[in-house]
Amino acid sequence: MSFCTAVVGAGRMGSLIAEQLPAGTEKIIIDSDLEKASRLAEKVKGKASDNLESAAEADLTAVVLPAPAVKETVFRLAGIVRKGAMILNMATAAHIDPDSFGKDESVAIIDAKIIGHAGSMRRGEPGIVVVGCRDENRFSRIREQFPGFFKVVRGEPDIVEKINRIGSSHGIRAAVTARCELQKLNIPDEWIDVAIRTVCAGTIKSFVEKDLGHFALELVKIVEQEMS
Repeated sequence: MSFCTAVVGAGRMGSLIAEQLPAGTEKIIIDSDLEKASRLAEKVKGKASDNLESAAEADLTAVVLPAPAVKETVFRLAGIVRKGAMILNMATAAHIDPDSFGKDESVAIIDAKIIGHAGSMRRGEPGIVVVGCRDENRFSRIREQFPGFFKVVRGEPDIVEKINRIGSSHGIRAAVTARCELQKLNIPDEWIDVAIRTVCAGTIKSFVEKDLGHFALELVKIVEQEMS
């Protein structure tokens, strides 16, 4: 009997999650915009729906919606899915206490957050799914549904919001700073865009991969001294 996963939310991250699901998994794409759900469902060879009731047959339902919509959606799903099913709250900024739902304990409500940027992961960069689950059997089944990610690990999902915020804020700060300084030199915008996309981003990637040249390594020493 095949495993069935429903993805609620066909946006950027929801699409990424749906597209990496195992080939043998039965897929259900649920979105209030049925046309959007249908396009994604066609792409992943799944079913499309604009009704949460369609998740009733799923073994796992991944909720990938904006944070304000998550709590109500999870509450409704908890009364829809079958016994033994798992509901994953995958919205980075949404925090849910499963005990507050007062539903059947056989339905597992689990936080699972992604360290990563949807656009970058789509281009092949790594992403990590941090799952707040102590049950080994459930964790194993969850991990099997995310083969497209660099790693699926057990941990504290709440820290992921802070990780992504720090990473995003420093990335934006670097891009804005570079743009402002280059504009002061009257550099054409097209050149600036390339510098940010390739020099800035490429240097950051090389830093992580420990593949910096001599000049960049000297800059690292200077920055580290300034921060110490």
